[in-house]
Amino acid sequence: MKKKSAAAMAMAATAGMSVRNVLWLWWKLLVLVSLTICVLAFLKLQNYSLSDSELSSSTSSISSRSRAVDYTGNPKVAFLFLVRRNLPLDFLWGNFFENADTGNFSIYVHSEPGFVFDESTTRSTFFYNRQLTNSIKVAWGESSMIQAEKLLLGAALDDPANQRFVLLSDSCVPLYNFSFIYNYLMASRRSFVDSFLDKKDVRYNPRMSPYIPMSKWRKGSQINPKSCSKIKGKEHLPAPSNGKMMYKSEKELGNQRGLQKTYADNN
Repeated sequence: MKKKSAAAMAMAATAGMSVRNVLWLWWKLLVLVSLTICVLAFLKLQNYSLSDSELSSSTSSISSRSRAVDYTGNPKVAFLFLVRRNLPLDFLWGNFFENADTGNFSIYVHSEPGFVFDESTTRSTFFYNRQLTNSIKVAWGESSMIQAEKLLLGAALDDPANQRFVLLSDSCVPLYNFSFIYNYLMASRRSFVDSFLDKKDVRYNPRMSPYIPMSKWRKGSQINPKSCSKIKGKEHLPAPSNGKMMYKSEKELGNQRGLQKTYADNN
């Protein structure tokens, strides 16, 4: 009886140690998985977010170039296209620029890195080799969109003749002829930003915080004409830490024939 009792106690002790070992193993595994998730989240944040120092450096560079000279020659409008890859509506923009004086406008395109606008990728010669050479990979809803806008603006500010800046997406179309838009922008001393609060909008992504808090989220278009003389302070720069980020919602614009008719009716 004593031998059986001792054997039972030994088995019980062994079972207790086995359970403790299993629990300890699961605890270490849980800690390891948690640490891995934290590291991956940190790396993703580093890849897709801009640091405060990068934003400050970019803002200072743009601001200094905008104040560099007081241009007295023929002013130009800089059209800044932020596109995914190619420009689907290039045929409309080609018609828009066709009868314009080339000394009155400049074209800059931010596309995916490595994409080139030439006879094989665009139907309009106005866009040949107009892509930025320092473009970055852009993701919707990420601060990379803001950096791409700054690259466009920075490239345009290298030409002192550019006195107005219009930010456009690949789904934007001109509804009036060039002379009307040129004269309207040159006569205005204001900046135009289409931004409004839509309480029904559900596209805010919590991952955009803290750069874009939910209280600062607005809907609006990407058309943003600006006067070069006003690009001096942070209020006219797309800084995500205290600014507003605007996105143009994706909508079907109709077939080419309908678009051409819309353009023709307004020219």
